[in-house]
Amino acid sequence: MYNIDTLKQALTDILQDDNDGWPLFKDILQDVSFQTGDYLSPAGKNASAIYYLTGGIVRAFTLHDGKDICMDFAFPGMFTCSYASFITQTPAIVSLEAVTPVTGYAFHYENLQDLYRRSHTCEKAGRLIAEQQYLRKYQRELDFLQLSAQERYLQLLRQHPEVVQHIPIKQIASYLGIEPQSLSRIRKNIRQAR
Repeated sequence: MYNIDTLKQALTDILQDDNDGWPLFKDILQDVSFQTGDYLSPAGKNASAIYYLTGGIVRAFTLHDGKDICMDFAFPGMFTCSYASFITQTPAIVSLEAVTPVTGYAFHYENLQDLYRRSHTCEKAGRLIAEQQYLRKYQRELDFLQLSAQERYLQLLRQHPEVVQHIPIKQIASYLGIEPQSLSRIRKNIRQAR
């Protein structure tokens, strides 16, 4: 179960047990909830917050030539944001959408910037969270280069078994970089191999 205590632990882990920043972060937290299909951050608008998910699933996607391309999923215990827009405060190309009902906490841009100016510890936490996000993206790129679509699918299932129960096949296929028909064949092959 993810809640404010798991967020505190996540920040404490990032800061390597330096609890000085937690009270400052806690003061700027905003409880948030979204229904299925709601946008946490729509394309075309500046991303105004970083979210820590305590429940639900969020997808990051973009439209290209009228096609919905799923770039990422965020699950409970993860931070998510349209990072390029958040960092540059320019309109987002990527949308964040609730795939299921979502709960969590928001850290708003202006509050974070003020906090970073006031606290080196909090600024360090922000940098370390950004580094973690970079490493996630880097690993995803490596996976696309080194793993087959079936291997990427099995990896997703190992890391987040709830994915098949809550995320439409079309979105999973898009995330894997394949067509839904290809994912259906992969799933059939996996069932037959068992």
